[in-house]
Amino acid sequence: MAGDLSATISKTMLFSGLDPDDLRRLAGIARESTLSAGQNLFEQGDESDGLYIVVTGILRIYLTAEDTREATINLLEDGEVIGEMGLLDGLQRSAGVAALTDAKLIFIPREPFMALLDTSPKLARSIILMLCERLRAANAQVDQAIFHDLRHRLLVLLRHLAVIHGRVEDDVSIVDLELTQGTLAQMLGASREAVNKQLRALAKEGRIAVKGAHIEIFRSAKA
Repeated sequence: MAGDLSATISKTMLFSGLDPDDLRRLAGIARESTLSAGQNLFEQGDESDGLYIVVTGILRIYLTAEDTREATINLLEDGEVIGEMGLLDGLQRSAGVAALTDAKLIFIPREPFMALLDTSPKLARSIILMLCERLRAANAQVDQAIFHDLRHRLLVLLRHLAVIHGRVEDDVSIVDLELTQGTLAQMLGASREAVNKQLRALAKEGRIAVKGAHIEIFRSAKA
């Protein structure tokens, strides 16, 4: 079992550069878990107890306002990690996480992980690089929100989803996720009605095509 976990952990971007000994030690403290579609992994404000690796499935990261409204800020899938900030500082979860599809996860508890971190420079470097990547992504989101209109942000988001959670074929990018307009609106910080209006306008202009659960974005569609 530890060998299987070690092989799975080594496939993640965060832990792919670790020595076999560090991977074995990580596998020794890790355990597997599962989530059903729609089930919460944890909620914003929960105590942080460790880090999760997505083995299979798609999970959404969301923020909750005081009036209980939710805003989806990211989607994570195979090989990505969840809860790295709480893993390091031990503070409450800064966002909630729920499964969009059935998911299989690997959980790495905080205390034994921190003990391992103290003895592994490569692991510490990997954590630093991951946090830099998260910060750059957050800066890009702020840039989109401040300097671009909803239509531009919608096209950028759809292309991003196609690359990360779909596929690109010739002159078309295809979003394979079964996302509701409400979820897209949450990720854009807009109303569902406004997103629906933009989707219909883009489809009428021939820049995108909505086919059942799929959205196709044509290369000629400039953001």
